[in-house]
Amino acid sequence: MKKIAICLLALCLVIGLAACGRKNPVEPRMAALYLPNENADGFIVKEAVTNGTAEDLVALLAAEGALPEGCALLGFANGAADMNEAYGRAINSTGTAGEYLRIGCLVNTLLIFFGLEEITLTVEGRIPETGHAVYDQPLRFFENQVSVVEQEP
Repeated sequence: MKKIAICLLALCLVIGLAACGRKNPVEPRMAALYLPNENADGFIVKEAVTNGTAEDLVALLAAEGALPEGCALLGFANGAADMNEAYGRAINSTGTAGEYLRIGCLVNTLLIFFGLEEITLTVEGRIPETGHAVYDQPLRFFENQVSVVEQEP
């Protein structure tokens, strides 16, 4: 009888540990993607399905053309987004309006989705610096002409 009790206890322990080690499945969620409008003078908002990670949001922005191909998030924690060098080149290779929109699309999408008030942006761990600005302070919501809410069918 004692052997059976010990075996049952061991079995419960193994099952419990196996359940704890399993990751929760990713559940799709809706996100508001901030994208440049047709005139490149403001934003539109489009709803999209995401897996809920900041990396997926950046990939969705790139897929929608808000960020150039190759832009990727290297890390996101505690309101700090570290982008790759392709993103750094992208914000440096455009005029003031393009820079504003590329940074605004990223910042607004992350702020809204994660419920943050501000985000610190870095590129490969460095403070982004362009011909127009040095982004050495936390960034807040970019309010330039947000309009039109598009929804996925």
